[in-house]
Amino acid sequence: MSGDQERSTPYGAWSSPISAEMVASGGIDFGHTDLDGNTIYWREARPAEDGRGVVVRHDGEDTRDVTPDDVNVRTLVHQYGGGDFAVHDDVVFFVRFSDQRVYRQPRNGEPTPITPEPETDRGLRYADFEISSDENHLYCVREDHDAPNVEEAVDEPVTSLVRLTPDVDEEPVVVASGHGFYAAPTLSPDGDRLAWLTWDHPRMPWDGTELHVADVDDDGTLSNERVVMGGSEESVFQPAWRPDGTLHAISDRTGWWNLYRRDGDDWVPYREEEAEYGVPQWAFGLATYAFLDEGQVAVVVIRDGEQTLELITPDGDRTVTDLPFAAFGERGQPRLRSDGSSLYFVASGPATPPRLVRWSPGAESTVLRLGNEVELDEEYVSVPEHTSVPTRDGSETHTFVYHPANPDVDAPSDECPPVLVFVHGGPTSAVLPAFHLSTQFFTSRGFTVVHVNYRGSTGHGRAYREALYGEWGMTDVKDCIDAAQHLAETGRVDGDRMAIRGGSAGGFVVLSALAFHDVFAAGTSYYGVADLTRLAELTHKFESRYLDQMVGPYPEMADTYDARSPVHHADGIEAPVLLLQGEDDQVVPLSQAEEMVEALSANDVPHRLRVFEDEQHGFRRAESRKRAHEAELAFYGEVFGFDPDDDLPPFDLSESYDLEHRGH
Repeated sequence: MSGDQERSTPYGAWSSPISAEMVASGGIDFGHTDLDGNTIYWREARPAEDGRGVVVRHDGEDTRDVTPDDVNVRTLVHQYGGGDFAVHDDVVFFVRFSDQRVYRQPRNGEPTPITPEPETDRGLRYADFEISSDENHLYCVREDHDAPNVEEAVDEPVTSLVRLTPDVDEEPVVVASGHGFYAAPTLSPDGDRLAWLTWDHPRMPWDGTELHVADVDDDGTLSNERVVMGGSEESVFQPAWRPDGTLHAISDRTGWWNLYRRDGDDWVPYREEEAEYGVPQWAFGLATYAFLDEGQVAVVVIRDGEQTLELITPDGDRTVTDLPFAAFGERGQPRLRSDGSSLYFVASGPATPPRLVRWSPGAESTVLRLGNEVELDEEYVSVPEHTSVPTRDGSETHTFVYHPANPDVDAPSDECPPVLVFVHGGPTSAVLPAFHLSTQFFTSRGFTVVHVNYRGSTGHGRAYREALYGEWGMTDVKDCIDAAQHLAETGRVDGDRMAIRGGSAGGFVVLSALAFHDVFAAGTSYYGVADLTRLAELTHKFESRYLDQMVGPYPEMADTYDARSPVHHADGIEAPVLLLQGEDDQVVPLSQAEEMVEALSANDVPHRLRVFEDEQHGFRRAESRKRAHEAELAFYGEVFGFDPDDDLPPFDLSESYDLEHRGH
């Protein structure tokens, strides 16, 4: 036996400098951003402070917190939030998480509320602010949970566009209502017109939206409202006004989200091409383009699965910047801002942690804030391989494959590494080759990781996005299986040691893959959907009709909902299951995980459920993230038969979950 073979270490058991604690608390999560002149403000969520949202400012010289220590900035509109604050002339308007009221905070001053106290806990919620240049009117979206209209049999929150008085606590004035959802209010440079988006059940914003424009009267009321773009089968995204007053928007009327400008009553494309200039509007305040001086527009584009920052001109000329980033925005949600000469954005790459950047064409970029202070030797960083994988039905799915990387270890020469299939949520979302510390946590220990942009993901046109309609839990599951089996068949991973993990909709794919297919040896579901019927009945307003598209109308197709729900087919699961769930999740409630536990127990399937207190949909606290990664690594060690080189808490698959705590 050679010396190299003597020193080889089993896959999964490699010693790694990337600890679970580093993954959990090594950074911040960037959220909404806003410009006040050339001062950039942003919201950052800090895992080390239990996920507290803080507004931070940078004025070119220093960086400092704006939010007081006892305040958490975060809106719950649509549950996913975004658009939590706005800034004008050094005054910050923000939503406080504890009561969902809007507060006004002048520079160096204390916050005071400017919206009334709701009748019920967090009963009035606000997001997506736009303030007039004269500072007299603050427009925003309101989600009213307090007073559903009994006469009209409205049994869900009522969403409208409202006007607030910025400097006093007065009752908001409704300026636009009647649609299910509102977003993106934006004033023209002269303040005479307001544009905004609407959509209605059962559509999601990436299915069909309408772009409205109205005249703004001196008292802030709206008149002469008209629809200028969009419809039930056209998704319009990010209305914005160029400084000269020309209205712009992104539309997928050709099957691809492209950028248009309004010329009279016509919409003129900058470039008609098979590229995505838009993203799914899961959160407020997203922006994939911004205006620069001299008529250029900076755009974040996904072309052939790769994301770039580009500069385009009105005549269609295109310049691709040479910035060393592969993803713009946190978790695929760009928020591009411009002061005319400079751009501000969050960006990262496979080996480059997220950072807030200021950049001007022809100049070097400046890092204003590091999202992660972690410094990794590049030899420990796995750089992804972007591939298109053929599927069993003659189509294709898109993947990013990360191979094991650790300079301190000689990999076994007589075996292939285990593979973890990472399934993104949404499902109308996408994964990009950003800096994923969770990915590197596993690759540095000897796993291959594959991120799958299955059919239904964004970034590949409307037809690819709609390929999952009616097929949720089927086509996406098959694409993930085909991606894993392709790696096994080409000799790059061990086909007997394949695991699948994902959160939310990705957790549903995990449970479905285990219930209906015998491919994966283990599965980890983070706050995953187990029962489609319960999801349709109990989920929040924003997604309450999402399944009409993804599965079919409910209750008309109740049998299909039951047939696709893993909780009813646990007798088909043989592989061990790890379930990780937030106790206060309002999107996929704890009851889903608990019902899955009952089904697994009844069928003698090895499983563990870990419930995290004070966590909602997506773990925000450092301690929760740390414990989740430790449990997941220990779980794979037990299933695949290796001893992790980590000091992990005890993990026992035979330890049962106490269902007596249901509702606790």
